[in-house]
Amino acid sequence: MSQNILQLLTNAIKEKHCVALRYRDQHQIRVLEPHVIYVDENGETLVDCFQIRGYSASGRPPPFWRPFRLKKITALSILKESFAPRTEEGFTPNKLKYKTGLITMVSENQSPFVYPFQAPNVPQAVGPSLPKNPHRR
Repeated sequence: MSQNILQLLTNAIKEKHCVALRYRDQHQIRVLEPHVIYVDENGETLVDCFQIRGYSASGRPPPFWRPFRLKKITALSILKESFAPRTEEGFTPNKLKYKTGLITMVSENQSPFVYPFQAPNVPQAVGPSLPKNPHRR
């Protein structure tokens, strides 16, 4: 498995971006919404994806769910196209196969990062506030 493929897929999942990939020795492109990367009971790294368009070796027309072995992905590009988690199409983070070897998973509720010391609707200051009566030694 290419470390670069794993990094690209991890970023695509965190940012909820579709990917285009080539699988095995096939030259056709598949467009996917990657949802979760995990290690199965055989120690193989897989990514569960919702295929929205492109080639299907089985001839089945998209859309459908499909796991892909990372070691068989030969090329991958992150697309600008984004997606929402496919909960209505059957995605659930509670599947047993994700419990032991989870690497990364799409999150439905990704709130923007806020520093712990920031209060809502208060302008952000740079650095900590200074004491009102600083004493110099």
